[in-house]
Amino acid sequence: MTILFSHVAKFAVECQSAKIENFLDDFELQGIATQQSWRAKRLAFINEVDVEILKRSHEIKNAALIVHNDADNVGCPCIRVKNPRLVFAKIVEEFFVPKPLPGIDPTAVIATDCEIDPSASIGPFCVIGPSCKIGAGTVLHKHVVLSKKIVIGKNCVLWSNCVIGEDGYGIERSPGALQTRLPHLGGVLIGDGVHIGNFTSVVAGTIDPTRIDDGTMIDNLVHVAHNVKIGKNCQIIACAEISGSVILGENVTIAPNATVIQKIEIGENSLVGLGAVVTKSIPSNVIVAGVPAKIIREIPLPEHE
Repeated sequence: MTILFSHVAKFAVECQSAKIENFLDDFELQGIATQQSWRAKRLAFINEVDVEILKRSHEIKNAALIVHNDADNVGCPCIRVKNPRLVFAKIVEEFFVPKPLPGIDPTAVIATDCEIDPSASIGPFCVIGPSCKIGAGTVLHKHVVLSKKIVIGKNCVLWSNCVIGEDGYGIERSPGALQTRLPHLGGVLIGDGVHIGNFTSVVAGTIDPTRIDDGTMIDNLVHVAHNVKIGKNCQIIACAEISGSVILGENVTIAPNATVIQKIEIGENSLVGLGAVVTKSIPSNVIVAGVPAKIIREIPLPEHE
C-alpha cells in the first residue's frame, strides 16, 4: 500500500491537533527512520533541537519530520505537535505496522465454551482453556496460553509465550505431612488496551480474579502473582516481580528488576526505581529506590492546562 504524506498529515491533524508546514507537493513515504538515518521518503521525529537534522531539512524536500510546536528553522514538510515521540508512535502504528488478520490459526487449541470476538486474532499454537472470553480487536501472538476463566477486553495485545491464569504459589504446611498447594480458581480479568509481553506470567486469583485495568503495559519476563490488582495506565518493565495481593494505583511505574512484597499498596503516579525492593506500602506521587526501597523525592502534580 502506498503511504502518502498527505494521508499521514491528515491523520495527525484529525487525531492529534497537529499543524502542517512546508507542504506543497505530495510524496510517498517508504518508511521511518532515526535522526541519524533520516533521508528522502522517510519519516522521523525530533523531541529536542538537533542542529544537524534541521540543517539537512533544508536540503531534503521529499521527506518529513515530526517536530515540537516550538521548533525553529525546519525546511522540509513537517508535523508540529506537543509530543513528537507520541505522535510518531501513533503514526507508525496506524500506517507502518501490518495489522494482524482476524481469525483463529488452525494450530490453536481452544476449549469449546470460549467466547472469542470475530475481530480478534489468535496466533499459531495458542492454547485457550475453558470459560475464556476475548474481546474485539485483541491479538494473541504465537504460543500464548490462557488457562481458564480469563476475560480479556478490547484491543489488547498478548505477545508470544506469555502465560495467563495458571496456578500461583499458594502453599500451606502441616506438621508431619507433605505440603498442600492451594488451588487458584479466580481467573484473571484484563481490561481494554492492555499489552502483556513475551514470557510474562500473570497468575490466577485464588478466589476472586487477579485484575489488570485498562491501558496498562507489561513488559517481557514479568511475574504478576495471585490476587494482584493493577490500576489503569501502569507500566511494569522487564523482570519486575509483583507479589501476591499487591494493589497498584493508576499510572504507577515499576522499573526493571524491581520487587514488590506481598499485600502492600503503591499509590497512584508513583515510580519504583530500578532494582528496588519495596517492603511496605508507599503513598501516591513519589519515587522510591533502594533495598529496602525508600522515598527519594516527590513527584510534582501536573498543572491543569
